[in-house]
Amino acid sequence: MSEIRQWNISSVLDPKAPRNTPYALILLNTPISEKHAIVFYRVWQQAAIRIVADGAANMLLEFMDAHKDKLFKMPDLICGDLDSISDHARSYFEERHVHIQRLASQYSTDLQKSIQHLELEEDTSSLQYDLVIFGGLTGRLDQTMHTLHVLWQLAPGVPVDDIITSHDTSTDENKDGRLRKRPHTVVLSDTCATCLLGPGKHVLQHNRSIVGKSCGILPLGVSSACIQSEGLEWNLESQKSSLGGFLSTSNHLAPDNLSGTVLIETDSPVYWTVELQVDTELL
Repeated sequence: MSEIRQWNISSVLDPKAPRNTPYALILLNTPISEKHAIVFYRVWQQAAIRIVADGAANMLLEFMDAHKDKLFKMPDLICGDLDSISDHARSYFEERHVHIQRLASQYSTDLQKSIQHLELEEDTSSLQYDLVIFGGLTGRLDQTMHTLHVLWQLAPGVPVDDIITSHDTSTDENKDGRLRKRPHTVVLSDTCATCLLGPGKHVLQHNRSIVGKSCGILPLGVSSACIQSEGLEWNLESQKSSLGGFLSTSNHLAPDNLSGTVLIETDSPVYWTVELQVDTELL
């Protein structure tokens, strides 16, 4: 019998939610919307490790300047090729003893470098973290596709192609973007939460006071997926879904699904995305 993978999509946004596994947060170079400031604030404050990818330090400093919260936690690391962080942001965080590390490889992105650093932290501490990536789903399409690519790299049970290069990848200057598989990775934008579901059965828990009703199941990166669902307003009944064919976008959590539980079974990898409620007040 195949394993049923459990997901609690909104737990990182709920201070009262039980959390068996600590999570690491990687902040990408994306503006932090004031309409969803509480989303970012909650995720940031509750993270066990906070890693800022290069130019995201500028966005973080803008957020800190806007809110002046003395309890706001400093990042544990700012890393990347450091071609985007401003002199002002760099000086600010250096003065507060935040570790800033240049990772020079041109064969991996700042997001991949941040995850590779987390892997080293896990090897040293013998701990395993869930991963939350904040940003990377808005703005340029190529950057959004890279975020989805990284989710593919990380998702259990999802095959990845070997990276074939002509250079020596054993040095930091030439390190490529290979990543280890991780049990749970969720990407948060200021409007939605997204994860990649590998082939098999998944139970996804959502706090209905935190997530909105709109959602989608997207078979990107595969020719098609046969999907069955429960808990949606328009459930899929072992339907074949594909780009250019049937696609479940703008679906809804069922109105009578007060628990927020969604069951999805798929024969191929699919992306699950659900909207977040808008918060107007920073707690």
